[in-house]
Amino acid sequence: MATHQQNESLRLAAREVLASRPGVALDLRGIRRRIEQEQHVDFRFTEDELRAALAVLEGLKWIAITHGALGATEHFQATAEGILAFERGQ
Repeated sequence: MATHQQNESLRLAAREVLASRPGVALDLRGIRRRIEQEQHVDFRFTEDELRAALAVLEGLKWIAITHGALGATEHFQATAEGILAFERGQ
């Protein structure tokens, strides 16, 4: 189980992955892969913890969730608000 600090770090990492790629929508696996490859965090995290982090970002309106026209796979994309917050270091 992640600590509060780890949860915050995971939210920031997910936001950075999405906000640094405006116009790109990634699925959960793509976000996880980028976080791990780019070493945004130094701890292990579960899919559920990443989903919870993304839910917070969605609640802040920093990301939007879309679904492909032919399937149910969720894709996550930074919103204009999320990109500005990232660029401002908020």
